[in-house]
Amino acid sequence: METTQLIRRLQLLQRRLCEMANDLGNLTDPEIVAVSEEADRLIIQLQRLRKEEAEYRKTVHRSNVTVLAGSQPTEEVSEQGRTFLVKHS
Repeated sequence: METTQLIRRLQLLQRRLCEMANDLGNLTDPEIVAVSEEADRLIIQLQRLRKEEAEYRKTVHRSNVTVLAGSQPTEEVSEQGRTFLVKHS
């Protein structure tokens, strides 16, 4: 399941939990516990996805840095106003 889908599903479960808590008045009701456990599973899944995405970004960033560090010729990049200038050495 995609991150945005997980977030939407989690939001729906949170609303459902609030409604159930108001209707049933007992947070230990088996139905509330079941929905809460499902929300917990989604939270864990979302955290894993975000961790994987962060690790992927680190890997991509490292490979880009390696390629740029070894590239020739050296370039100097500066910003003047909203214009970027690239100076080759």
